[in-house]
Amino acid sequence: MKRFLFAGLFSLFAGAAMAQTKPAQTTPPAVVSAIEGVSGKRFVPDTLYAALSDDDKTLLGQQAVANWSLAQESGGMTFHNLVVGTRSYQLLITKSPKAEFPTATLLRYADPKAKPEPIARGTLRPRPAEKAD
Repeated sequence: MKRFLFAGLFSLFAGAAMAQTKPAQTTPPAVVSAIEGVSGKRFVPDTLYAALSDDDKTLLGQQAVANWSLAQESGGMTFHNLVVGTRSYQLLITKSPKAEFPTATLLRYADPKAKPEPIARGTLRPRPAEKAD
C-alpha cells in the first residue's frame, strides 16, 4: 500500500515539475525588429501579453522606421506612434530611477475608440559595439 502511495506522490510531483518548466511563448521577430528599429537599442523581451494575428505581424514587419512618429516626451516617458488604417500601435519607453535600463512596452489599438492592448514588454539595452577591421 505504501508503494502505491509513494508512486502516486511521485507522479504528482513529476507532473507539477513538468508544468512549471513549460516553454514560454516567444516574442515574434516582427515585434522585436520594430522596437529595435524605432528605439535604436537592443530589445530584450520579458513578457508577451497578446498573441499577434498574422495581419499584425505583417503590418509591423513591413512598416519602415520612418513611418513611426518622432519621439514625444511626457513626464518620465517617451512614446512613438504608428497608424496604419484604423489600427494603431504605440511604443512606450519608461525609465525607472532604480532601473539600470529603460523598459519598452508595445501597445495595440484595434480601432480609434478601443482600449490599448499590451503586446510585449522588455528592457532596452545598448547594442554591442561593432568591431572595427
